[in-house]
Amino acid sequence: MPLNKSKIYTYHLTARGYELDSYGHVNNAVYLNYTEQARWELFRELGLLDRLIADSNKVVIVENHVKYIRQVKLFDELTVETQLEKSAHFLLFHHHLLNVKTGKTVAKVTAKSVFLDKQNKPCDIPALLLEFLIQE
Repeated sequence: MPLNKSKIYTYHLTARGYELDSYGHVNNAVYLNYTEQARWELFRELGLLDRLIADSNKVVIVENHVKYIRQVKLFDELTVETQLEKSAHFLLFHHHLLNVKTGKTVAKVTAKSVFLDKQNKPCDIPALLLEFLIQE
């Protein structure tokens, strides 16, 4: 069943000094931290984070496709917009990172993820997550 891609979940952040590289720009690896935090904030917004943790569900990224478009500088405010999509046993997170002041895209990330059970074996996407995301 397809997941609802019409809703966009947003996460706001500000670039900090310790995230800068020697050129004064946010290090590219930090973009991935931004999207990782956005994924957990999405689960929190859905009211599922505590339940996923209690059930020992783990989310593991198996592929990350990143397109860097613009540099981010100190104190730049960003918004991470996230949409979800189910693909077979995978959950795809489509992240769009925007500079709040300019409205311009700084990066696009698609993270293909799999869920692990208590024995760290791949499992289906938890039903409690699907019930919030399946289209009516």
